[in-house]
Amino acid sequence: MAGPTNGGRARGYEALRESEELHRATIENISDAVFIGDDGGAFTYICPNVDVIFGYVPDEVQAMGTLGGLLGEDLFDPAELTARGELRNVEREIVAKSGERRVVLIHLKRVSIQGGTVLCTCRDITERKQAEKELATTRQELAHAARLALVGEMTASIVHEIHQPLTAIQANASAGLHVARNGSNAPGAVEELCEIFTDIHAASGDAAAIVRRLRTLVRKRPLELTLTDVNGIASDVLQLVAADASRRRVTIHAELARSLPPIRADRVSLQHVLLNLVVNAMEAMDEDGRNRQIVVQTRPAAGGIECSVSDTGRGIAAAELPRIFDPFFSTKKDGIGLGLSIARTIVEAHSGRIWAEDPGGHGATFRVTLPIPPPPSA
Repeated sequence: MAGPTNGGRARGYEALRESEELHRATIENISDAVFIGDDGGAFTYICPNVDVIFGYVPDEVQAMGTLGGLLGEDLFDPAELTARGELRNVEREIVAKSGERRVVLIHLKRVSIQGGTVLCTCRDITERKQAEKELATTRQELAHAARLALVGEMTASIVHEIHQPLTAIQANASAGLHVARNGSNAPGAVEELCEIFTDIHAASGDAAAIVRRLRTLVRKRPLELTLTDVNGIASDVLQLVAADASRRRVTIHAELARSLPPIRADRVSLQHVLLNLVVNAMEAMDEDGRNRQIVVQTRPAAGGIECSVSDTGRGIAAAELPRIFDPFFSTKKDGIGLGLSIARTIVEAHSGRIWAEDPGGHGATFRVTLPIPPPPSA
């Protein structure tokens, strides 16, 4: 059988040369840095454009000896890499030649190329991480502003709620002064004063609890994930809205399942979500309706816990349902349209899910599911 002609070999060599030139040009002009090393991390190849991310020329990187010398030790476990074939999304903070700290996203892959066994690509994600941090800060600012707005909506009810224990304190203090001035030596005066002081102590405790709940809700703070009781969050919110519900002539029923496992969450953020849902439910009630009821329910769900808020209001139109969580979309006449959008952001930050349901003319239900953390490893 005749072999390839000289012309065929020439065309093959030319195609191979052009392919090598294309790969070389690609490697030299991409923003990612590419390395090949052995199982010990020793370099067998360093891309020419390594200075784009690290500031070092290839010879300076070669002098570092290994991937660990450039990217930090314990970058990968050779056995794990062999078993999985590749390791994605490994983040490392490195110090460039200039002294600037940068964040790189590393992808490691098992290969067999010219004596190398590990292909390592690095992408500079410093600007992306900074943008994510700024976005998280903006979200916190929006959430804080939304909480302040929610509390503002309930100002009249909050004032009324605080006024009640203060009125009781004032009345008991007046009675105590009367006993002290006019009958402190009379039989039973000491016992009467003890009763009065007990009532004052209880009422002042009630007022302090109201202020404490409000201060916690409106305080500006970062997300703090701790083991949290969902029923406790629900109970706190129901206490906050009790006076507002009474003013609006709304009856709230709590159906809280017993013995729910704790979730890992930021307590104040979830209070914000539930408070928003309950206040929205109260506002959705028909002003002339008699059946003004809300049901707040907690129960176990698949792999987590579900919390729902159902009302007997006007419901959600079918055309509005897909957009109900969109930023700046509101069904209220004067609504800004950020409340539910922020609620969704908070729930998703907890790896949860929030959605709305409308059974058709019978109010609406908002459901939130949150995962239960896995048990600690032994």
